[in-house]
Amino acid sequence: MKRIFSVVAVCLGALMALNCDLSPSSTNPLAPTAVVGQNSTFASATHGIPIIAVLGIGRGAVNVTPTAAIDGSFSAQITVNVQGAAPDTTLYVQRAPEIGRPNSADGVCQRAEGQPPWGPPTPSFVTFPLPAPGPLVTLTTSQGGAGAVHIEFTAATIADGTMFDVMFRLIDDLTSPTIDLRSACFTVTVK
Repeated sequence: MKRIFSVVAVCLGALMALNCDLSPSSTNPLAPTAVVGQNSTFASATHGIPIIAVLGIGRGAVNVTPTAAIDGSFSAQITVNVQGAAPDTTLYVQRAPEIGRPNSADGVCQRAEGQPPWGPPTPSFVTFPLPAPGPLVTLTTSQGGAGAVHIEFTAATIADGTMFDVMFRLIDDLTSPTIDLRSACFTVTVK
């Protein structure tokens, strides 16, 4: 009985810490102070990147693991999870990568914020798997408001060592979202 109680206490402590770190009252990922910059010790972190609600409710995390591709293309294993979101809701998984333009790895997600050199006509966020063919990637929450999705992503040839900033977003509608969950800005290094 003591062992079970100890395990439950440790799990509850971990959940409470997770809730504190990922609560909607955490720093807004759109604010300049929330961005992970190159001088930060978290600049190369690509796991456990917090996702918080900008609109609606929910929180979660994104993990991006770049993998070596045989043909020279960029590939990555991506996992997105949410909890505390609206129940039984389909969310589109999007990203705003900054590849091929100035400031692509400065720790500030200009594309997600609609700042130069990004912006019209380039969309700020792109729904997975676009521009590749295939159905749009979605995550559907449970009755308890939790869900996860795993994405195996491959893009055109990008040189090993290339670094780029990216922000992830989950929305319930592609034109007029009522839910907008976003990650902090983080930097990915191509393998």
